[in-house]
Amino acid sequence: MKRSKQYFVIVIVITLIALAYYYSQALKADTSISHGKVDLSETGFQEKGVIALDGEWEFYWKQLRSPEDFSDETPHNLQYTVVPGSWMHDQEGNTYDSTGYATYRMVVANIPSDTKYFGLLKGNIRNASRIFVNGKLVLEDGDISESPETNVSGNNSMAAFFELESSTAEIIIQASNHDFIVGGIAKSITFGTQNEIMQLHQRNVMFEFAMILIVVIIGIFYLFLFLINADYRKKEPATLPLALSCLFYGIMSSIYSERIITVIFPMISMDSTFRFGHLMSAFTVITVLIVLNQISPIFLSNRIKNGMLIFYSIFILIILSLPMTIYSNILEFYMVTTVVFYFFVWLRVLCLFIKKGGPEIDSVEHIAMIVSLLSVYLFWFDMILYSTGLKQDMLISFLMIAVYSIALSVLLIFRYTNSYKKNEELSTQLIETFSTLDQTTKIAKRNELAFLQAQIKPHFLFNTLSSIISLCYTDGKRAGKVLSDLSNYLKRSFQIDIHTDYVTIDNELKLIQAYVEIEKVRFGDRVDMIYDVDEEILSCKIIPLIIEPLVENAIRHGVLKNKSGGKVKLTIKKQDYGIYVGVQDNGKGMDPHQLNAIRRGERNLESLTGNGISLANIHSRLQSFYQTELQFETNPLGTDVYFIIPLHDDEEETAND
Repeated sequence: MKRSKQYFVIVIVITLIALAYYYSQALKADTSISHGKVDLSETGFQEKGVIALDGEWEFYWKQLRSPEDFSDETPHNLQYTVVPGSWMHDQEGNTYDSTGYATYRMVVANIPSDTKYFGLLKGNIRNASRIFVNGKLVLEDGDISESPETNVSGNNSMAAFFELESSTAEIIIQASNHDFIVGGIAKSITFGTQNEIMQLHQRNVMFEFAMILIVVIIGIFYLFLFLINADYRKKEPATLPLALSCLFYGIMSSIYSERIITVIFPMISMDSTFRFGHLMSAFTVITVLIVLNQISPIFLSNRIKNGMLIFYSIFILIILSLPMTIYSNILEFYMVTTVVFYFFVWLRVLCLFIKKGGPEIDSVEHIAMIVSLLSVYLFWFDMILYSTGLKQDMLISFLMIAVYSIALSVLLIFRYTNSYKKNEELSTQLIETFSTLDQTTKIAKRNELAFLQAQIKPHFLFNTLSSIISLCYTDGKRAGKVLSDLSNYLKRSFQIDIHTDYVTIDNELKLIQAYVEIEKVRFGDRVDMIYDVDEEILSCKIIPLIIEPLVENAIRHGVLKNKSGGKVKLTIKKQDYGIYVGVQDNGKGMDPHQLNAIRRGERNLESLTGNGISLANIHSRLQSFYQTELQFETNPLGTDVYFIIPLHDDEEETAND
């Protein structure tokens, strides 16, 4: 096992030990009330100003006793039960139904006299309640009734404030439950000064609101990201179920504990609140299953995912179709199934991480998945303890929804960062490839040009040398002139620098003139060459060997096809946005088949070559360098071949100079 894995496993073990210790303390009964009484002088109330009224309360099952019932008579059927907790058993071992009604009573003695304004904080009394202090009704939540038909559930977190004239307070709580899985006072009743109770209530609300706000903001962010970014939506399909799971967790959590949703919507009934909360809980499980599967099927196979989706879909149908009094009977089974399922999924993912993981799963992603699954498991585990009355708060549950959303956010951010880095690497490789390809292409073109330069036709050299030899016997001076022209021609042909892409028009023109002079010696008056060139553009640069082959082609394949020869005109003119180059001859024209072959880029047409460089080659190089093409106007009376190349700013300034 790698050292990083060892460290993470150690952290997990320490976390589990800390959680075990926390729950051992949270589930431990820390009581201050004994036999329905508490003496504040024997507690730390004077310093703290607040006390949780936990311990043995008087308990009257199936009785809704009013303050008057405790005036003088001896209590009937008095038992003691521990608060907070369910009412399903008392201190004597008697057991009771999960639904019904009862009365709780206790007395607070030796209340400090430095203030007379006090309060009670009611967290969770299932499911309707009334609270009396010294005979006065100070708080009512829902409508208490002995009958399920007339009972109206409340069960909201509320604070009540009152004035005490004496040092003793008698607190009586009437409670009825005909809906939830178990009745009783599930959360501590807190007594204290008005100021301390107000601050405690605000702290509880703000903590839960902060945790809900974190998960909702993350959910909205990823939902917004999913909706506006199509590319991210395709690359990361887990974004939508993550966003929805965060939103569902936020909504569901607002229905429990302090019931923040009732602050926003005070008119919503408890039946609607519970039904909506259970619906959201099923949706959270479904969306988490989808997230887990889409992150990697290794974590959760499609078969298991689909089976669990069917199970929770059935539960959703039950919530929507059956009365709460019926479907609440299966809530405990549903919650236990969810806790057990998440535990085994978390254990599987952890074991995969310890053993080997997978080549397609990054260790950071695996760790984030383990943390998020552990947080989901703890959320449900903590909630089932709270719902069954074994634990009086949902501190861990609210912390875990924030941990879940943050852990999965880290996972998606890490996956996005990795994807971005890979894209950058691929982009860099692609740029390097294109750069290499561009350099290779240029080298290939230069090598091709060098090769073509070396392909001066043997019969051209043979015929020229034969003409020079003949002139040596008849006209030595003229033979020397032709030899000089041939030398210039060869020198300019072979001295073109293949390591640069451009030559001046002047160099190209001198190469043409040397070639024409040689041909005039060989063919005499049959070759009539006319030049129409703007001298101001002679210094402009062009790619080499794109004009001379046109002239050569016009002479060899144009005018020399006529017995009497003909005229060839070379035009090089500056235009508004470029340089016009045209070669005209009055030969017999070109075959349409040859023109089509040139336009298609066929480079092996020997009949179309001039000095070894085909017109198709020129056509291709013009397209590559200038994004322009050779243009042809041909008929039986002659051919006009021309093209226009752009004039760059620096060349335009040179031409104007």
